[in-house]
Amino acid sequence: MDKNKYKMRRLLYIFLLIVFTGILYAGADIIEFSAQAQNNRIVIVWKTSHEENVRKFVIERSTDEKNFFPIGEVEARGAGYKYEFVDSKLGKINGISYYYRLKIVEVSGNYSYSEQVVWASPIISSMTRTWGSIKALFR
Repeated sequence: MDKNKYKMRRLLYIFLLIVFTGILYAGADIIEFSAQAQNNRIVIVWKTSHEENVRKFVIERSTDEKNFFPIGEVEARGAGYKYEFVDSKLGKINGISYYYRLKIVEVSGNYSYSEQVVWASPIISSMTRTWGSIKALFR
């Protein structure tokens, strides 16, 4: 009976070790992360080499690289997938830099942040601003 108790305890320890190892390595490894200004928007692109128990990515933006706010979400698709998010809700002032980071949300609700922060400065078209002024004249 003592041997069975020992075997059961040993199996329990092995099981717990496997479960906790899986929890420790849950998350995503981001191998590419960039932000590119295109016209009046910024395209954020990232790729993962490993995803485990990841539910979604929350894209967060900042103008001071300190205070980040969520601007969108993308559901996890699996390791090796190339994700893209378009930020088109930008201000109409040239010269502002926008900083982006990813919040990696796991199935359990735990989350972590991307180690890398990327930035881009959009060039707001003067044609867009001029056309808006012309339309305003006729209202």
